[in-house]
Amino acid sequence: MSRSANGASMGLMWAARATWVLIGIVAPWADLADGRSTAVSAVLLAWGWVAWLSVMVALFVPAALSLTAVRIIVPALAAAGFAAADPVWAGLGVFAVVVLLSAHIADVLVQGSAYGAETRFALRTPVPYLAPAVVVWSGLAASTVGGSLLIASGNLTAGIPVSAVGIILCWRVPVRLHRLSRRWLVVVPAGLVVHDHLVLGETMMVRRNNLGPVTLMAGGGDEADLTGAVPGRRMRIEMTEPDKIVLAPITMRSLGTTGALHVVSFSVAPLRAAAAVSAVSAAFSRGQ
Repeated sequence: MSRSANGASMGLMWAARATWVLIGIVAPWADLADGRSTAVSAVLLAWGWVAWLSVMVALFVPAALSLTAVRIIVPALAAAGFAAADPVWAGLGVFAVVVLLSAHIADVLVQGSAYGAETRFALRTPVPYLAPAVVVWSGLAASTVGGSLLIASGNLTAGIPVSAVGIILCWRVPVRLHRLSRRWLVVVPAGLVVHDHLVLGETMMVRRNNLGPVTLMAGGGDEADLTGAVPGRRMRIEMTEPDKIVLAPITMRSLGTTGALHVVSFSVAPLRAAAAVSAVSAAFSRGQ
């Protein structure tokens, strides 16, 4: 089975693309449009096809921005399947969410933005950002789609203010959510880079001559926790000499410390932690 440069399954990516083609064939938004007024039907069809096409392009043009598009749009179109009240379409929507939001798809997409010899691994979303991300995503989806449908149905009193909120959220929310997609661990010939502006105040690099053992852990230990308090498996990176880590404000609060630490070990949480550990071990055992 073919693999991306970071070891993510390209077979699963093709399965995701095939699933999305099937979503387009089923087109639950078309069923929702049946029996509606001309204006409401046109709005539903426009939203559905624009959203579907955006994800299709994202799946064939891997990049961090593509990951953001997938994360924003796929759950919304899955919700359309539930709204259509058809168990087949609802099941297909759930399957699409499971496949397209999987760790392998995320890693294929972020690797698409890599430069040269970089090998990127997407990081799990820090716990403090999970609930706010869901809330603002829900507000974005409800206000943009809901506002336009209200206007199309002739309810201008509610539709105009709701759409105004949607316009404001469209300006702010995608940019904020894109920050969650631009977090990764990078393996480069010179060492390791932790690119995570949510947890770190500055991008951190561990040079290869300062890189010690890299291990997979089931939970936290005595190392500096740069995972954003996520539970479960993480990657522990040890250094041969202490190095400085500049923390973001939210990490300072969670660790109860100042803006910079001198540490000899720290942990991060790639979506595919075991694969990241294997890639780092293989890269530096070859003397790259």
